[in-house]
Amino acid sequence: MKPQLFDSLKTYKKKDIVGDLLAGLMVAIIALPLSMALGIQSVPEGVSSRGIQMGIITAIVAGFFISFLGGSKFQIGGPTAAFVAILYGYLADPEIGLIGVAIAGVIAGVLLIVMGLIKLGRVMKYFPYPITIGFTTGIGITLIIGQIKDLCGFSGTSGAEAIEKLVSYARNIGSFHLPTFIVGLIGFAIVFVLPKINKKIPAAFVALIACTLVTLLFNKVWNLGVATIGSRYGDIKAEFYPVEFSLIKTVKIAKLIIPAIVIAFLCAIESLLSATVAGGMTGTDFNPNQELVGQGVANIFSLLLGGLPATGAIARTVAGIENGAKSPLTGVFHAIYMLAMYFLLMNVVKFIPMAVFASILMGVAINMSRFGLFFKLTKFGVRDVIVLVFSCVVTVVTDLTYGVLGGIATAILLNAKNIKNGAKVERLQEVFKVKGALYFANVNKILSGVEKALEELDAVTLDFAEVVSIDQTALEKIIRLSSKAKAKGKNILIINATGKTQTRIEKFFSVI
Repeated sequence: MKPQLFDSLKTYKKKDIVGDLLAGLMVAIIALPLSMALGIQSVPEGVSSRGIQMGIITAIVAGFFISFLGGSKFQIGGPTAAFVAILYGYLADPEIGLIGVAIAGVIAGVLLIVMGLIKLGRVMKYFPYPITIGFTTGIGITLIIGQIKDLCGFSGTSGAEAIEKLVSYARNIGSFHLPTFIVGLIGFAIVFVLPKINKKIPAAFVALIACTLVTLLFNKVWNLGVATIGSRYGDIKAEFYPVEFSLIKTVKIAKLIIPAIVIAFLCAIESLLSATVAGGMTGTDFNPNQELVGQGVANIFSLLLGGLPATGAIARTVAGIENGAKSPLTGVFHAIYMLAMYFLLMNVVKFIPMAVFASILMGVAINMSRFGLFFKLTKFGVRDVIVLVFSCVVTVVTDLTYGVLGGIATAILLNAKNIKNGAKVERLQEVFKVKGALYFANVNKILSGVEKALEELDAVTLDFAEVVSIDQTALEKIIRLSSKAKAKGKNILIINATGKTQTRIEKFFSVI
């Protein structure tokens, strides 16, 4: 087991360096405003005024190690939207705070390394698809709710939970600030519309510049009082903030066990999902166990140097691929560019309006929530729909931990019959005859045989004549493997499906 970077360098060509350098620059331009926004929204003002620095430090340090030591050729990491609500709650807890999150993040990093070394990366393949979409949508909704304060210029504290925030907004509705809202709308319009016109243009960066210019006009000419980084935090110093180990004795380690497990779990899910997306786009494989090791090291160093927990970021990873990334060096170069920007641009950061960060994150939240897919998935499969909706609602009302654990428990209970009866598969050369119920707990075992067969064959046929039911997870796995096979010029065919199985296959393939 070794980092993907080392394998990539064996076949690396001189001309590839240009692609990685340019792709890394584009990713850094995209990542700078995102990292600042995520840092601000993750760190309560009353806890620290270093949210911006923490977000950027995370992108620099974690971004470097995730690419340097990870198991994916195209993975690029940093702070992500999935962590915002969780970190905000942990940091706001006086029994955890900054030092507690730092220690929990380091423990999470160690857990990730251990998970990779004992080869638990493959276990994540058994995670039910409806839960992944459910908690992702739930996190997106929570993130959207969290942006309303800065978007509308509301005063007062808003709490850590989504419901608390909504109650706070209702109480502070009278503090609505129209100029701030106008700036936010301009930013949101750019973030939402510009990618539809040209995906190559970094919409978040354009929104940052445009909204800053508008705010300068509002504040300098008409004195409208739109909140900026400078008015809220003062000057931003480009520094790293190593952990003060003398403060560790003030922390209750027992209080950090759950946060550490949650951070490690979310990091594993998000990073492997991002790496899977990258693999599907490029027709490449990745080593999930090495990826977990890389994520673990990245999180340890990020937290020790004053950053936040990090994971593989789908938006940045996809941006790297679309801009010509050739190897993990794209992520390494992105981190170096971020480091240069950190020390060169912080003097002008104070003019940026707070509302634009809310706009940027609202755009990120809408994209990650995948509302269209969520509602399409509610149209078939009662058991899957229950798991999907339950995971989403519980994530919004409580937090990710209960959403995921509750979703898993619900999925197991609803599939008790399938677990008991299972499924059988018989291979006749290029034909795999499947019998029984095909669902999240057994589909990986069956498809692993299909994947091995595709190493020798140009096409594999799945005979579903005796498949009595199939869930969303199984269908999603089949589609993903089919896409991977097509990228290599091979095919997976499904034949003889009948009744509800055939109907579900047709619906799901049209949705995905």
